[in-house]
Amino acid sequence: MATVEEKGRPVEKIKGGMVTMPFIFANEVCEKLAVVGVGSNMQSYLTKQLHMSLTKAANTTTNFSGTASLTPLIGAFIADSFAGRFWTITVASIFYQIVKSLSLP
Repeated sequence: MATVEEKGRPVEKIKGGMVTMPFIFANEVCEKLAVVGVGSNMQSYLTKQLHMSLTKAANTTTNFSGTASLTPLIGAFIADSFAGRFWTITVASIFYQIVKSLSLP
């Protein structure tokens, strides 16, 4: 049943806006926590398990962080210019799963 105004006309629902803000905020908080956690764990792993020097491990972590920050921009450009949102996410997800399955021991 649709919502109607006083005069009997249907009211159009507006998508987005402040209703979606808590979800976007929570997503960003979780993403930032994950990035910080991965960065510190990577630093520890590179120095203790792979026996890298601290400077080389820090450089590797910085390069990883920079690459992780730039890839969404590349995906956004492809989605907006060529493929569209659905196909970009689908192809990126398939690519991610293939790479992940190849890297398992």
